[in-house]
Formats: sequence, structure tokens, C-alpha cells
Amino acid sequence: MSPYRAFRRSLFKLELWLSLAFARFLIRFVAFRRWKALLGPIDGERRPADWPEVSAEQIKQAQYIGRDVNRVADRLRLFEAVCLPRAMAGRWALARRGIDSRIIIGSRRGEPEEGLLFHAWLMVGEAVITGGAERAEFLAFRRRAGAAGAAGAAGAADDARAHAG
Repeated sequence: MSPYRAFRRSLFKLELWLSLAFARFLIRFVAFRRWKALLGPIDGERRPADWPEVSAEQIKQAQYIGRDVNRVADRLRLFEAVCLPRAMAGRWALARRGIDSRIIIGSRRGEPEEGLLFHAWLMVGEAVITGGAERAEFLAFRRRAGAAGAAGAAGAADDARAHAG
């Protein structure tokens, strides 16, 4: 690997680390209503006909970015970045590269002592970029007209704040 390419790779990993740290800070310390616009629309699962058009090259690039988001997040020692910060960091990295993505938040009932559990995943077209391993266990919130669609996301953000420690 050339020194230039190694430097660019290091900068990219720094970008992801800073994005994860910023997402974690927002979730933990800032009210959801103040930063929900940074997420873009929170979508439910869509039919394939409703997916925005993305090229195979964009999906491939998005999958590489998702892999790197997960690698950086898995190696963090200062804080834990669970599904929502990973989806947020991935979405921001994709947006900077002109790739359309969407965050989907879902829920499921946990054990009685756990209550309602939330999970977020990031999608580009039909490809799941982050959070795919647990996706099948959760039912995605449906998008509704107006502000009602963000109500579920607020609960997910509050839950992520509670689980974030």
C-alpha cells in the first residue's frame, strides 16, 4: 500500500471514530428533539419498488464503509458504540460520499425484566450496511405522515441512551 493510500485510510478511520464519538455524545447527553434532523428521515422497511436507485458500485462502497464502521466500533475502548451510533456514523459517511441511505429502527419484546428492546440498522437500496445480524428479530417502525414517524425514533434514542450506560 502506498503511503498516500495508507494516509487516506487512516484519515477515513479517524472520520469514522469521530462520527461514532459524536453520535454517542448526542445519544447520551442531548435531547433527541435537538438532533433528530441529523439522522434524516427514519424509515420503516419499504417495498423493493420504493427503494431509491443506487448503483452496484455504490452498494459495494457502502458495504465497505459499513464493514469499516463495525471494525472501528468493535475496537473502541473509551465508549461503546451499539447499533444506533453505528447506523448514524455510517449514514453520515455515506452522505459525504453522495450515497443515499436510510436508518430503520425496530423493536421487539424482550424478557420481562428487559421490557421493550430497540435496534437500528442502516440500508442502502436493499443491502443492509450495519445492524444486519439482529435485524430479523425486530419489527421495523412504519413511517407515518407528519411528526408521528419520529415518535418511535424518540423512544429508540431514549432506550439507546439508557443502554449506553
